[in-house]
Parts: sequence; C-alpha cells; structure tokens
Amino acid sequence: MKKIKIVLLVSLSFIIFGCNSNEQAEKKLELNSSEYKLLLNPEKFDDYQKAFARYWEIVKTVAAKENIEVLESEHPLKLKHKEISFFDTPELDLRKAGYLLRQKVKYKDGHKEPGFEFGVKFRQIKPEDALAVDLTLAEGYTPKDEKIELESDVVYYSVANEGEETTFSVSNSIIIDKQPAMTVGSFSKIYPALTKLGIPEETILKKVAGISADEWKVAPGKLDFGDGLFGCIDMTIWLLETESGQVKIPEFSFDHPFFKDRKYNNEAMQRCTAFITKLHDAHPEWTVPGTSKTAALFEMN
Repeated sequence: MKKIKIVLLVSLSFIIFGCNSNEQAEKKLELNSSEYKLLLNPEKFDDYQKAFARYWEIVKTVAAKENIEVLESEHPLKLKHKEISFFDTPELDLRKAGYLLRQKVKYKDGHKEPGFEFGVKFRQIKPEDALAVDLTLAEGYTPKDEKIELESDVVYYSVANEGEETTFSVSNSIIIDKQPAMTVGSFSKIYPALTKLGIPEETILKKVAGISADEWKVAPGKLDFGDGLFGCIDMTIWLLETESGQVKIPEFSFDHPFFKDRKYNNEAMQRCTAFITKLHDAHPEWTVPGTSKTAALFEMN
C-alpha cells in the first residue's frame, strides 16, 4: 500500500471565509475542527468490546513510542449506543447535491431516549464551496448547537487514492418532539436551503439502503500532541443488518478544535497529522483501505 502523503492543516486553522444570507450566516466562519479517520479491519471485531480493548492498548503503545502523552478517561471502554439512519429521495438527489439528512436515536439503559434528532450536512471538496450554502434553520426552529461550524474530515489510506482524502462540511441539527412527515417539503420548511434544489415538495424521503446503523462507541481518552493540541479519541463500530447477513464497519478517529486567532505550532500539527500513519504502520493487519462509514452505507443502496 502506497505511503500516505501527510498534508498539514495549519493554514486552514486561520483562513476565514465569508458566508451568505441572514444574520447568523453573515458572520464569518473559520475552520472549527478537524477529524482524522482510520477504517479498521472488521475481521478483528467478532467481539467488538474485546476488539476495542485490544486496539486501545495498541494506540497507547504507539503513542508512548512517539512520546505522545495519553490522557485516559475514567471509564475508557464505557459503551455508548445510538441508531443512525440516513434519508434521501429514491434517486439520492440530496447526496448528489452534496447534502446528507441524518437521524440519530440515542439509547440510555437499553431504551430509546425521547425526541427526534435530525441533522443536515453539506459536504464538498473545497472549504469555500462548503460555505456557499446557508444551513440556518427557518424562523421558529431552535438549532441543537449555538453555531454552524466548518469541519474537515481526513480519511487515511483512502480507497479512492490510497492516500489521504479530505472533505469539508457544514452542518446543523435540530431536536424536535414530533417526527415530521418524511418528504422533501417537510424538511425544506425546517432547512430553507433545500428549497433551492428544485426537488418537488411531495417527494418521499426513504431510509438509505433500507437499514439503520446500530452504533456502538467508546471515547477512551485524549492524545496530547503538544502546544495545547489535544486529539479526542473515538472508536466506533456500525453494525448493519442486511439481507445477506451482518456487515461490520469499525473505525478509529480523533478530532480537535481550532481556535480563533490562535494557531498550533508546526511540530504539534506534524505529530497530529502523522499519528494515524504511525498507528497503521505499527499494526497494518488491524486496518483496511478507508472510506467513511456513511459512504459505505450509501454503497449498499
């Protein structure tokens, strides 16, 4: 497998882009966070709890070798459970236009929590293209988060080019008591940006691939890359029940924020962007060529 080319994201932390439309979107947005992803080998995850524990030991060993301090959580292998579903038109018009409509259902003590959480994400190759869409909610709706953020996702050992693949996105989520009708028109009333796609309002939105992802995740701790740069770690597995059997998609990732008027030094960023390469090289049998979990699910449609 070709050696991954590391691309530093230092400059992205303080490049500021304009955004259009109403008061919230008129505020200039900068890159708020980056997430670095490594797809893991599903054959290692017959027992995903044991696999999480084993890979966490690998992460700590590699970090120690690289002189990267690990700040372990109090309960590093405590499981979190969600159900993740994506909805689109029968012809996947939203995805073709760069949009994702996602539903999250959280579980607590084995029971679904009340309410309905939906989020719309707009993803592009260039950050300025991602910022070209205003995902502000319509009047009368309250967003889950205070602001719309620009994020970058870096998939390592990409299926597409065997190197790293970076995309940029903005997103906005909402939690509501009652589930809306699953039509384009219903969500266009919440997210006015969708009206610009020209999709008939009565178009039905269906669950992509007809399945939901049963998500299990642990958040075992942080990596201290120096200069105040901390990578918050997640290990996640999606369990997908298909007609031909269960499909497992495990992933290691970490993310970190960027701060306004503050950039990390080159050494910290190099340690950050190189860590997944070090992790892969230490135990390549634990990894597979990468894509996003979302892309893998859409490929099943």
